[in-house]
Amino acid sequence: MYAKSFSEGEPFRCAGNEFVMLLPRDNTGACEAVLQMVRPGGTTPSNSHETFMQIYLIWSGEAEIFIGSESQRVTAPAIAFVPPRTEHWVTNLLADRELHYLYISVWPSGIPQEESEGGWKEVYAKIIDSYASRGYPAEIKQ
Repeated sequence: MYAKSFSEGEPFRCAGNEFVMLLPRDNTGACEAVLQMVRPGGTTPSNSHETFMQIYLIWSGEAEIFIGSESQRVTAPAIAFVPPRTEHWVTNLLADRELHYLYISVWPSGIPQEESEGGWKEVYAKIIDSYASRGYPAEIKQ
């Protein structure tokens, strides 16, 4: 059984934002759940995923969510769906408080070996390096 409170997750930083790994891909083989806190006025790097889809559960704040060629402003509580192979990013519309949302990544056919090899920490270290090469803050996991 896997059950834990959000406070038991493992915090890390990426591209200037705070994260908490709640349900690592290492434990499931098919999904992952991560809490993300976007700094006031901040944004997430644009990205897309070949092998998985994501569900965003926004529960605190106001955001503009960009998915493909569309965008929509939302106020928590809200939900968004990101299909595979679709460019996406999120902007915190508030200048005075963080945006909080949970993203759930789902691999319908299971996580490919190259996306789980070395565990979630190694996978995210590569993601952080990729974002740093695009000018986002390079930050080491805590």
